[in-house]
Amino acid sequence: MPDQRTRAFRVKHLNKVAGDIYQVHLVVADGKPLSFEAGQYLQVIMPEGDPCAYSIASAPGDNRNELELHVQCYPGHERAQQVIEHLSSGEMIRVTLPHGNCHLGDCPDAPVVLIAAGTGFAQMKSMVEFAHQNGHLHPVSLYWGVRRPHGFYLPHLPVQWSSEWGLHYHPVVSEAEAEDDWAGRHGQLYRAVIDDLEQLGNAHFYLSGSPDMVYTTLDGLVAAGVDESRVHSDVFDYAPRESVTRQPG
Repeated sequence: MPDQRTRAFRVKHLNKVAGDIYQVHLVVADGKPLSFEAGQYLQVIMPEGDPCAYSIASAPGDNRNELELHVQCYPGHERAQQVIEHLSSGEMIRVTLPHGNCHLGDCPDAPVVLIAAGTGFAQMKSMVEFAHQNGHLHPVSLYWGVRRPHGFYLPHLPVQWSSEWGLHYHPVVSEAEAEDDWAGRHGQLYRAVIDDLEQLGNAHFYLSGSPDMVYTTLDGLVAAGVDESRVHSDVFDYAPRESVTRQPG
C-alpha cells in the first residue's frame, strides 16, 4: 500500500443529488496521479476539529487525479454542515489518503457480495466499477439498504450496472410507508442477504454501514455458515466489537 500522504484538492462540483446527500468531485491541486485501492476512504482535514472520513466513490485507475465523494448532511448534523460549508468555501481542501483495509486490492477469485447501508453505497460504487474494469470473472452482487425509497440517492447507477455489466442488484427498504408505493424487498438488509445465501456461493462479503449494522450482519452470516474470514469491513478496525458476543436481532 502506498504511503499515506496529505494532498490538496479544489472542489470541481458540489451538487445535492437527492434529499440530504451531496455528490462532490475533487481535483488534486498538483495534477499528480492519486494512488488508492477500490473501497478505501480519505479524511478531510477541517479548519477546526477532527478530520472527517468519507469513502472514495471513484474506482482507482491510471493517471486518476479526480475523486468523488458522497456527503450526507441532514438537519441538525452540525459537523456535516461544517464540511459542506468548507467544501463550498472556494478554499483549497486538504485531505489525507488512503485509509482503510476493506478494499479490493486484488479481486478475490470468488463471487463478491457488497452490502451497503445509506451512503455506504459510495464505497461499493468504487468496488463495482473496479471489478468491472478489471474483468472480474465471478458474479458481483450489491445489496443496498435504506429506510425509505427516496434514500436511493443515485438510483439509476445500479440499474445501469445491472443492465450493462450484469451486476446482481438488490435494493432493500426497511421502513417503507404506504405513500412510498414500494413493491421491492422489505425488512432488514442483512436478512435479505441471508435469504439469498444459497445463490451467492463461496462469496466474499464487504460491508459498509454503522457498527451495529455491520456486526449484526456479521453474526447473521456466521450463524448461517459463512466463514468469518470472508467478511470484510472497516468497522472491524475503527470500532472493534465489545467482548460480549452479540446475536443478530
